[in-house]
Amino acid sequence: MSISNENAAESLAAVEDTISRTRKAIASTYESPFLIVWGVVWVSGFLGTHFFLQWVNWIWGFLCTVGAAATAVICWRQFRVWAPTKTAGERRMGLRTSLFWPLFFLYAFVWLSIMEPHSGIQMNAFLCTAVMFAYVVIGLWFDSWIMVFLGLGVTASTLAGLYLIPPAYYCLWMALAGGGPLLVTGLYIGLRWK
Repeated sequence: MSISNENAAESLAAVEDTISRTRKAIASTYESPFLIVWGVVWVSGFLGTHFFLQWVNWIWGFLCTVGAAATAVICWRQFRVWAPTKTAGERRMGLRTSLFWPLFFLYAFVWLSIMEPHSGIQMNAFLCTAVMFAYVVIGLWFDSWIMVFLGLGVTASTLAGLYLIPPAYYCLWMALAGGGPLLVTGLYIGLRWK
């Protein structure tokens, strides 16, 4: 039986389309909920900081606690649903990713203590760009280019806010240009990539 070049090309295109749709479905399951949660945390936190600066520690403490709890619930639910179908390698990678985030934040706070930023805005810009670097790394690990570009884009927005936006408007800028892309990307992936 002979396969024509046209049939082979059509078959390869169908395989590539299936791979693309599978990656998008996985991203909508794994990435979307996390981006939505942390997009809401960033938007709420930065708006709260702008309007209620005297409560900044309470605002971010509360929001990060809620975000961490929501992240834990999402991880638990995903593990429960996907664990039976995962290979041993996928489970190890999931464990490594779960360990990556607490270790990353430990190092981020060590670096902050070494660098001693001169202002709250510098400290915030460091933390935001460090988290976006983690997004880029995770995007590269999992071949998720949307995470890579999201990380690079929010990093650029953070730097623009740090160097170009008047300090009085930095938090408003970050709610829009930092949290906004996280939230919108999470919603887009969740609604459009199923």
